[in-house]
Amino acid sequence: MRLELLNRLDLNLLIVLHVLLEERNGSRAALRLHLSQSAVSKALGRLRDALGDPLFLRTSHGLEPTPRALQLQQELIPLLHGLDGVLQPPRFNPASSEREFVIASMDSAFTLFAPLYLPTLTRLAPGLTLRYVEWDQDSLGKMAQGGTDLAFTVRENSEDSDMRMDDLPGSMEQRLLAVDNLTCLVRRDHPVLREEWDLAAFSSHPHVQTYCEGRDRWMLDYRLLQMGVARRIAASVPSFEAALRMGMHSDMIVTVSSLYARHAVQVYPLEPLPLPIRLDSISHLLIWHQGREQDPGHRWLRDTLLGLISP
Repeated sequence: MRLELLNRLDLNLLIVLHVLLEERNGSRAALRLHLSQSAVSKALGRLRDALGDPLFLRTSHGLEPTPRALQLQQELIPLLHGLDGVLQPPRFNPASSEREFVIASMDSAFTLFAPLYLPTLTRLAPGLTLRYVEWDQDSLGKMAQGGTDLAFTVRENSEDSDMRMDDLPGSMEQRLLAVDNLTCLVRRDHPVLREEWDLAAFSSHPHVQTYCEGRDRWMLDYRLLQMGVARRIAASVPSFEAALRMGMHSDMIVTVSSLYARHAVQVYPLEPLPLPIRLDSISHLLIWHQGREQDPGHRWLRDTLLGLISP
């Protein structure tokens, strides 16, 4: 072990490197680290000198890591996890903890489940910080790398789907929160409400679709294709709340989970309609990486969430 090198290297620089590798953006990294952009830039300069590599190249899309930086990322993850374990107390006291947890979530899951756990959670652990990030196609990788603690996601229960629960990586633990179905929503003066509601009516009007995990076609679209029917996606948006707003101001039909639709019709001037085809159910899940299993704070948080959401 080259202790003389470790003695010369400020270990705080490794944290800066880890955050830069996650964010790929100096401004966002500075915000997370509570540092100025100048301080992050100076830290990066010291890392480059110490490691003999540029580590990042500036591109129009942000900071692009070099092969050496990507190699270091894989080595840093277990190292920082280990240090975190050494520094964390062996017991977790929610009443006094000031720990931050990162939770990836679609906006629909936040709307459905946060009201069930936030009142109790904030009472039991008033010092905790919950930092929510968007659930997207990179979220599973970030969980494996230790950048995300927990995630709320949805999986399709059709045998033909490639988004099933058993398609999640084996390193991910999962717990079922609710089994759900799909419901259509339209604005209250939508012309379809004056028609016979069937598959022909469903396919004759435009649709707004929410994209997630890098995709905007789901089992519904594949089942329609099998039936020789296509729906016209007139708009694709990044959140369910955006889809609801698009639907309330246009003739576009919004298709969402039935549990979420119950919330939507209480907040937005929308009318529910049953999905006009038979489709397998969907499952709402809480997931986390197996590397967090023995973390006492993480265990307390997930057990508390599961107890409050699906007692």
